[in-house]
Amino acid sequence: MKIWLTMKGLLTVIQVTRPKPTNTDPIISEIAQWTKRDQIGRGAILSALSNTLFNVYCSDSYTAKSLWNELNQKHNTEEQGLEKCFISKFMRYQMVEDRSVAEQTHEIINLEHALANAEMKLPEKFLVMSIMDKFPKFLEKFWHDTQISERKIVSG
Repeated sequence: MKIWLTMKGLLTVIQVTRPKPTNTDPIISEIAQWTKRDQIGRGAILSALSNTLFNVYCSDSYTAKSLWNELNQKHNTEEQGLEKCFISKFMRYQMVEDRSVAEQTHEIINLEHALANAEMKLPEKFLVMSIMDKFPKFLEKFWHDTQISERKIVSG
């Protein structure tokens, strides 16, 4: 959203507070200019909201800056969005037969590192079982045979 406001030339409306009015002419024109930009900024922010959020925040009591701060405090989903994206990518990832297993395993490990960097470290056992579950179906027999061989080696 900040990028969008920057592109519209409205980033200052969420950063600068309203100037205090006095009797000097330059200040009055500055206030008028600020008010105009604030209205444009409020409109831009409100137009990006869902209908439900719009109905909550459309009150004139909000300046663009106070609206931005309120939304940012209550609904800051930038980091949550990244976390959800990483989790979703990790959970939906499925290996395919026409690409190398090593390359695809590397992609899964990169997703796991992205989760760890977002302070969402997965338990190792969960990670291993998830990766094994993502292998192509033709490898199921291989995993099954490997587990049987492991048991024979351990027990025998």
